This record gives sequence, C-alpha cells and structure tokens, in this order.
Amino acid sequence: MRLRKISLLLLLALLIPACTERPPVRESKFVDFYIQLQLVNARTGNNVAEQKAEADSLMHAFGLDRKLVDSTMSWYGKRPDRWQEFFAEVKKRLSEMKPEYVKPKRR
Repeated sequence: MRLRKISLLLLLALLIPACTERPPVRESKFVDFYIQLQLVNARTGNNVAEQKAEADSLMHAFGLDRKLVDSTMSWYGKRPDRWQEFFAEVKKRLSEMKPEYVKPKRR
C-alpha cells in the first residue's frame, strides 16, 4: 500500500510539469519587458555600463531578476515555435507604438 502511494505521488510529480507548458514569466509581460529592453539598448547606444544599469532598473520595475529572465530565455530557446509567436507579438506591438507619420505610406 505504501509503495502504491509513493508511486502515485511520483507519477503526479512527473505529470504536473508536463501539464504546465508555460514560460517562467508570462508571455505578455515578457514581451513588454523585451520591448522596453530594446528601447533602452537603442537609446544608450554603445555605452555598456549605462545599458546594464538601465536593464537592471528595468528588471526591477517589472519585478524580474536575472535568474528569472535567463530561465525564461532558456524556456523559449527549447521551443523555437514559441519564439516565432513571441517575436510576432513583439513586432505587432512595436508597429502599434509607432506614430502614424513614421509608418511608410502604401501606394
């Protein structure tokens, strides 16, 4: 009986991660963070010290730390199809952020 309970618990422990196929940081939050990080990088240019300081500040503002960002990047790295979805959302949001006068006119 005891062995059966232990086996059941081990089986459940193995199934739970498989059922939660979500990144460590919610995708919409990570998209927002990524966009802001890219804006920081564009604004600071080649100033690595300033980029790092602003990136750290940005992580703090989003309630993230380096370990959580790295684990989220690793999660996406193992799922290339999800990277495509992620960058499609980034592209969509960036295009929505552009002022109308910056968008090229269609002829």
